[in-house]
Amino acid sequence: MEESEKAFKELISYSSKLDKIEYTDIRDLIKESVRHIPITTAKLYKNTPIDRARINGKTKFFNKEDDLTYIKDKNVIKKRLLEFGRANKPHEPLFYGALESSLIKQNRLTAFLETSTLLRDTKSVCLDGQLFTLSRWVTNEELIIAEMVFSDDALKSNPDTLKSFQNHFDQIKTHPMREFGLRQLQFFSNEFSKQVKSHHDYKIGVAYSDLLLNDYGIAGITYPSVQSGYQGQNIVLRTDIVDKHLDLYSVSTHRMHKNKMESLLGNYFHTKNFGKNNSSFAWDLKECDEEKIKKDYAEKVKNANYK
Repeated sequence: MEESEKAFKELISYSSKLDKIEYTDIRDLIKESVRHIPITTAKLYKNTPIDRARINGKTKFFNKEDDLTYIKDKNVIKKRLLEFGRANKPHEPLFYGALESSLIKQNRLTAFLETSTLLRDTKSVCLDGQLFTLSRWVTNEELIIAEMVFSDDALKSNPDTLKSFQNHFDQIKTHPMREFGLRQLQFFSNEFSKQVKSHHDYKIGVAYSDLLLNDYGIAGITYPSVQSGYQGQNIVLRTDIVDKHLDLYSVSTHRMHKNKMESLLGNYFHTKNFGKNNSSFAWDLKECDEEKIKKDYAEKVKNANYK
């Protein structure tokens, strides 16, 4: 126990200089020296909807599942997936998505906030709107996931996080290593949900995720959305879990119109006809007059009144 305490203190000291610490040193320290790694698990029930958003850019429509799921293109993984993410190492694709929360009922809003800086920038103006594609996925069986619910900031902001925290706290309060476990859970949750200035800042959270997902076989990790001020809920899943236990349910296009503090979401086209092997989407182009909707929403946000 003394060795684990010493290693944990060393790990804490790393958090202020992560750009100078090798990722493998962090992972090895946690696995080999801290050793007693606490995990707070929960059930992700069958038929749970998970939303993902992808900015279209110059692409009007995506036409296959592979365009919307985790990155599969080996060339992209090698040449563009170069940095640490919230849970992934460089060159490691994972599936990130958004869940419903009591504060943000529409998963797609959290997914968009995590994907685009448009809404988060209170001075930005985009009257014509930013086009994005929303894909909704549904679990086809119950999964065991880990919860990150000991973050100080999230506990202040999200009643869902507080409720889960209280549940786990009650379960471990009689454990002989309770105090050491609680300190770790708080530390890892804070690292996982912190605002970052560099991708190096993710390293400790990634190392913890790596152990949960790859060493302990946890299907995924759910955590408060940093970009929504901890009000939304995110999830990250292993790719093999996605392949086996997520089904593509619907795909739709939307446009977020923005004029500083005023924003409006326009709904456009959708499809549930994915074609053979989900590789040839059939978009219903008769649903709406896209140009008219875009013009109307642009006019509304342009003329918005601000207090």
